[in-house]
Amino acid sequence: MYYDGMRRVTSVRIEDELWRKVKALAALEGTTVSALLEEMLTALVRGAEKAASLEQPRDRVVEELKAIRARGGSPLIIAYPGKTAVELVKEGRGD
Repeated sequence: MYYDGMRRVTSVRIEDELWRKVKALAALEGTTVSALLEEMLTALVRGAEKAASLEQPRDRVVEELKAIRARGGSPLIIAYPGKTAVELVKEGRGD
């Protein structure tokens, strides 16, 4: 079990069709709905904790772009030989 300690008793509202499917799945796996829910919630919490501990690539990229701008550079350059950004946009619109 992921969290040691006291077990809580709670109620949740679940659509009838989903309840039937979960109950059938639990029976097929030889377990209870409570055990399935606890397993899924544990996986959800562990995944969220893992994701929170990882550096978000977008944060690093934004910081790199800011650093380029701070040094007086242009962080975003359209590198297309022979055409300007305006020409590429007009071409894309069919102008």
